[in-house]
Amino acid sequence: MFYQTIKQAFFTLLFFCLFCSAKSFAQQGNLLENKITIQLPADSLIRTLLRLEQKSGSNFAFDPDQLRTIRVPGSRFVEAPLSRVLDRILFGTGLGFKQIGNDIVIAPEKAQAWTIHGHVRDRSNGEELIGATVQVPALEAGINTNQYGFYSISIPEGTYLLLISHPGYQNVRKMIRLDRNRQEEIELALKERNLEEVVIKRSDVSPNPILRNEQNFGPRQLSHVPYYAGETDVMKRLQMENGIKNITEGSSALFVRGGNSDQNLILLDEAIVYNPSHLYGLVSVFNADAVNNLQVYRDYMPANFGGRLSSVIVNRMAEGNSKEFHVNGGINLMSARIAAEGPIVKDKSSFIVAYRRSLLDVFQSQFKLFNPNSVYYDINAKANYKINKDNSIFYSAYIGKDHLLSENSYTNDWGNLTSTLRWNHIFNSRVFLNVSAIYSNYSNLLDLNADTLSQKSQWSTGVRDLTLKADYTYFRSPTNQIKFGISGIYHQFSPGEMFRQEAFEFNISRDRSIETAIYYAQQISLGRRFELNYGLRMGFFRNSEEKRNVFDDKGNRLKKYEHTFFANPEPRLNISYLAAANQRIYATYNLNYQYLQLIQNSTLAFSSLEPWIPASAKIKPQRSSHVALGYRYAPLNYLFSASVYYKRLSNQLDLTGHAQIIRNPEVRTQLKAGSSDAYGLELEMSKTAGKFSGALAYSYSRAYRKIAGINFGERFVANYDIPHELKLTARYELNNRFSFQSFFTYTTGRPLTLPVGYYQHDGLNVPIFEGRNTDRFPDFSRLDISAQYRLQSRLGGKRALSHTISIGVYNLYNRKNPLYYHLNSSSFESKRSTIEYGFGFYPWLAYSFKI
Repeated sequence: MFYQTIKQAFFTLLFFCLFCSAKSFAQQGNLLENKITIQLPADSLIRTLLRLEQKSGSNFAFDPDQLRTIRVPGSRFVEAPLSRVLDRILFGTGLGFKQIGNDIVIAPEKAQAWTIHGHVRDRSNGEELIGATVQVPALEAGINTNQYGFYSISIPEGTYLLLISHPGYQNVRKMIRLDRNRQEEIELALKERNLEEVVIKRSDVSPNPILRNEQNFGPRQLSHVPYYAGETDVMKRLQMENGIKNITEGSSALFVRGGNSDQNLILLDEAIVYNPSHLYGLVSVFNADAVNNLQVYRDYMPANFGGRLSSVIVNRMAEGNSKEFHVNGGINLMSARIAAEGPIVKDKSSFIVAYRRSLLDVFQSQFKLFNPNSVYYDINAKANYKINKDNSIFYSAYIGKDHLLSENSYTNDWGNLTSTLRWNHIFNSRVFLNVSAIYSNYSNLLDLNADTLSQKSQWSTGVRDLTLKADYTYFRSPTNQIKFGISGIYHQFSPGEMFRQEAFEFNISRDRSIETAIYYAQQISLGRRFELNYGLRMGFFRNSEEKRNVFDDKGNRLKKYEHTFFANPEPRLNISYLAAANQRIYATYNLNYQYLQLIQNSTLAFSSLEPWIPASAKIKPQRSSHVALGYRYAPLNYLFSASVYYKRLSNQLDLTGHAQIIRNPEVRTQLKAGSSDAYGLELEMSKTAGKFSGALAYSYSRAYRKIAGINFGERFVANYDIPHELKLTARYELNNRFSFQSFFTYTTGRPLTLPVGYYQHDGLNVPIFEGRNTDRFPDFSRLDISAQYRLQSRLGGKRALSHTISIGVYNLYNRKNPLYYHLNSSSFESKRSTIEYGFGFYPWLAYSFKI
């Protein structure tokens, strides 16, 4: 009985508890389902929750310290469930809600990260913009578009303002609600010349322009300086930059921070350009009408680039207008050019074709160095097709030729041919892939002097490459980017051989090489002040050098090769400290290897003859250790920079004495190896915006070499050692039609080796030398000025014809600057009589148009 009573009481109590629990659960479920009508003003989150608590009768539990700084926009709800109201209010705050008993608890939750990705393009023509900045100011996060105009940024769920910017373009502000991965294709409009100047305050938002490790030039930056004969030129523009030297007037060679001219990796749509010169360097091979973007790396060299010691110059060819058809061109005293671009399928596929030809033979100009029979031309062509939103293909080609004909009918012909096929693929919102197949061919054909036509012969040199590469970019977060990839190049070298003759005894041995590399690089922020860029490139090089004079028992020539293999790691490191939003201190270290070597006699200032040879059993690869420290300060519209560097180079090659290159099969044995060291200080101050802009730059640098068997084994200054260099560029925009430009440069004269006397031997005057580079040319200086007048006229409908008339003067004060020297029997008494001087006062007129 007692047991039965206890059992009934137990089940009664259990039933009562279950009933209460069910009733409680029902009440709890109803809390978030209760419908409410309320008008909420923009206010702090705490006050908004108190208003909602009073209106709904619910009880909210939260930590005030976590919510104190959060504000929410105003909103209105009509008969909306409480859960929907809380979703809207808490969206983007990183907070969530959960019902526990009769309370609704507001607490931080693990935020869902979503990714925005896409391309930033020019609104007028659809061209991808390289180096554009996509920022999220609310999160102090941002990223730059890569070299294909692609960006990807991952941020927590929420509603954000995007700020997209690029130099020379109007900023775009765009509100987005991010609750899923999104693809946003963004277009920027060019700044019109007649717009009011817009002042944009610099914020503590990454990425800051002063954090960039490379310089970027677009078509506008290339056109805003005076050029020789009005010919806009990529290489001449780079020679105006601080720390990039040109050892003589009228040359396209670049000498960067103590490196030789062959130590720069020059790329045109990823294809290697071995000789960037027309007319021995008076003009470069890059047609400005076909340039989309130019990037220059000389401090930190990313691990995806390799094979050179001093710098990387990336020239990205324009892709053509995908919206409208346009024709543009121009003429000056140097050349005439024309280009056409337009859509193949609007907003899906486009093309560009650009042609340029010299006019020296037309104008019969009497140049000191170049006769009127000197002719060059080049053609650029490119097309692209967007297969879908994740896949695009691109094809580009370049061909350029020079033909120089002397009065005695001797010729020199050289040129470059490149071809690039690319595929861009977006795996997902964070992973981007570029695959390229590239062909490059440099060839040179030179007539050799002979007393009779029957003895006339030709000497040819060249390099032919086939490249396959794949580059991946993983946008892990706005502050963490990872790049990795693989590349392979098949080189075919013809250092020098008799053309169309069976004169094998004069030929320099051919080489076949395979150069491969794998790399990994990462850019990561370490807190708010530090940014780390590091990478490791592993390079492999296998060379097969053809052996000379190998015959079988019957006297037949055999092809035998000597094989050599190299493998070298190349670490790169750059660490930046952001002292303030507009101040950066950085340190850089690069270890680079170069497996190719240009053979050139140091006395030749002008030469198209460029024999390249690879590392082999007798020639070790070049090596460079480069350390740099720098400081940049960028207040609004200004930039101040200072940097110091030291570079140690090994396995540097130089020819003994005045060794002959042509018809010298043993030229490799006359190459001596040694070391080189260079150091310098670079200072620059520039104004980057406003009606008046310009830059004042000064550099002090030294470059030395020490090579066994040269200069008695003693250290000597390199041929490109120019201690002092001062450059001043200025531009004044009078209004939207008139502008004025000027460029001034002063440099120390470069070294040269002059004979101290002569002696007679078999009736010949033989020069006597005491040391290498013991003399110097006179100091160099020049002032160039130009003015531009722009106008526009309607052709009917939406078509307009834009004209630009440019006038200028090269070498305004008629300075006689040295070019090169040569030895002759009349120069016994005066060393200076051997020096040839360059162009004097030279006025010019140029015209360009666009329809």
